[in-house]
Amino acid sequence: MDDVERDPLPDGVEEQAAMVERYPLPDGVEDVVVNKRHLAAAFQKSLPTIDQWISEGMPFESKGTNGQAYEFRFSVCYAWQKAREAAEAAKEEKIQKSVRQMQMALLGGESGSSEMALTPKQRKELYETEAAYNKLAQSRGELIARADVVALLERTFSAVRNAVNGMPDRLSRDVGLDGRQSEAAVVVADDLLAELHRELTEFMQTMSAEENTGQAAMLEAAE
Repeated sequence: MDDVERDPLPDGVEEQAAMVERYPLPDGVEDVVVNKRHLAAAFQKSLPTIDQWISEGMPFESKGTNGQAYEFRFSVCYAWQKAREAAEAAKEEKIQKSVRQMQMALLGGESGSSEMALTPKQRKELYETEAAYNKLAQSRGELIARADVVALLERTFSAVRNAVNGMPDRLSRDVGLDGRQSEAAVVVADDLLAELHRELTEFMQTMSAEENTGQAAMLEAAE
């Protein structure tokens, strides 16, 4: 039988299939096509965040036009987000590894080795050098203390929360929103605050984990 010539797959289909295979949906989650609002609810993100993801290359089934909403496939969007998170983590890990290699090279260690390959004395010197650099950077205004960051975030979030909570009433007063529109504005405000709270919580947890890791390493070096 003669080979049948087939039309090539649309651009990106094979790449999407590979991503979905590598990062499948969690067990029990059905793969469906959803609109932008459903996708935002599933990922617990705001609609502006979904718009940003689209601008950054998140795949979609059909593009939104006048009278027609965007459509997205759960499995593809989930895999795309997981692949992006993995790429960002790998990039950060590579940077941190290069920083450590340079620090060890300056202390006489072998480039490419773990800092644990250094002697206790060399590790202590490494951490003392890092602490001295951080102190100098802080005095120059290049590094902010964790407590100052926390205080700033708390003040900022409090101001944003008060402004967002008052937004529905102000819109009703200034532009004449009716009851239904005002209720919709309240939902949007609540979603925005919930996302801000999640992002800040994740940020603070990451800072705490990094601080605990650094303290444990310095204690080990001092022993």
